[in-house]
Amino acid sequence: MNTRLIRVGNSQGIVLPKKLLQQYHLIGEVDLQPTPEGLLIKPVSKPSRQGWDERFQHAIAQGQAPEVELLEGFSDDAFEETEWQW
Repeated sequence: MNTRLIRVGNSQGIVLPKKLLQQYHLIGEVDLQPTPEGLLIKPVSKPSRQGWDERFQHAIAQGQAPEVELLEGFSDDAFEETEWQW
């Protein structure tokens, strides 16, 4: 199958036919891998941040308090007591 490169701003792109998008499950974000033969386009196997909420909830259930651990050492009581105004 042949297609043309088209200008997209300062870059170039291609239009993929709907049947190819469906056949190879290309939705939203894709993974581009250069190969000796050309460019391989694959669906992203695991979207960014997938599962973070489940891991966060699991950590809380185990008694961890990530928000406290992240902020440890960054307290500025002097600022809060003397300079902060409502």
